[in-house]
Amino acid sequence: MSKKRTAISFPSPFDLVLILSGLVLVAAVFSLKSQGNSFGKSIEQSILFWKDGFFSLLEFTLQMMMILVFGYALAIAKPIHQLLRKIAQIPSNSIQAVLFTGIVTMLAGLLNWGFGLIVGALLARFVHLAMTEKNVPSNAALLASAGYLGMAVWHGGLSGSATLKVAEPNHFLANQIGQISVGETIFSWTNLGMTLGLILVFLATLYLLNRSSKNLESPSYSHPLRPIPPGESGQLGKWLGVFMIGVFIWIGFREWQNGIGFFNLNLMNFLLFGLTLLFYRDLKSFTEAVGEGIKSSSDIFIQFPFYAGILGMVTYSGLLEQLSSLFLDHANQDLLAPFTLFSAAFVNLLIPSGGGQWAVQGPIIMQVTQTLGMDVGKMILVFSYGDQISNLLQPFWALPLLSITGVKASQLIRYTGWLFVAGFLFLLLGVFSFF
Repeated sequence: MSKKRTAISFPSPFDLVLILSGLVLVAAVFSLKSQGNSFGKSIEQSILFWKDGFFSLLEFTLQMMMILVFGYALAIAKPIHQLLRKIAQIPSNSIQAVLFTGIVTMLAGLLNWGFGLIVGALLARFVHLAMTEKNVPSNAALLASAGYLGMAVWHGGLSGSATLKVAEPNHFLANQIGQISVGETIFSWTNLGMTLGLILVFLATLYLLNRSSKNLESPSYSHPLRPIPPGESGQLGKWLGVFMIGVFIWIGFREWQNGIGFFNLNLMNFLLFGLTLLFYRDLKSFTEAVGEGIKSSSDIFIQFPFYAGILGMVTYSGLLEQLSSLFLDHANQDLLAPFTLFSAAFVNLLIPSGGGQWAVQGPIIMQVTQTLGMDVGKMILVFSYGDQISNLLQPFWALPLLSITGVKASQLIRYTGWLFVAGFLFLLLGVFSFF
């Protein structure tokens, strides 16, 4: 009698946040018990702390949803599709195809992570089809890996969750660290140099992988590509978009003399809102595109309250102080930055959302940073680098890309694993040298 083999099923991102919530609940109970509370009282208080924190990040949740929704909506606009199909014809050999896909994807990811994710997936598919039409050997899995690199550089760009959040005057850590301008993070020379260096490392790695790769498996397309054309019946969306972009430019001119600290998450979403309206021209097409984008943001909508609940338990139970003390016992000014890079990369595997991870991990890192008298802006960047680099090992955000490119996860990780190793070693060297 033959035995059926049961396929191994990995926990979903929602499973992981529930598991993490349970682990933190247990830790919070023991933390409260160590402070002299009874076991029953500790359980009761921990559950109440979880409930009190559950809706504490509603603004942040909506901000993260909007930045993905508008980025997604822009990426599926028919003019973007037509442009991607056209430029996909530019490469004439496999090396050019891989490097071209990587460069465009990373630049798109630096503009907006949701935009970069979808643009990279579409471009990888279109470039592979263009190479096939030219009878040029093309590695679909390596192209898909190149098309995923926007998620490995995004947190140093214009849509970084942590960097934009701390630039707001009343963010959830404002009482602890104050308002941190994007001039100290995104637009600092340190970040510009690190991000440029990381891009060059990725391109060099893609070049080597392409030369050594012999795998030319054909992709299996199952995801229909349905670009949404701009509307033709009305122009209200177009003019509303022009107005919003005009307001953004006016604010920029008005505030520029005081530095670039005015740029934050809300202003980025305001600009994306206007650009999306401008692209789709009428409100019907705009609404249809945004509706498609909202489907892609459902995981954020569902999971962020649980991250907020974790934050509530960690903060109110005293666990934050205990974790910070544990961190301090093993860290000093020389080791804190590498510790932060390692921990952010690891925690990202459990909490795939950069915003959710910052909500949970940010308070601990910032408390230790201030205790050791280190630069807050630089440590936010170190966290950002750790969060983004392990996306190359994280299946959560790769799901849309796998669907669009027709590549299997096992094929993708064969290359993103090497890209992770190269990128992480570069970041570790950079953190040791400049942080």
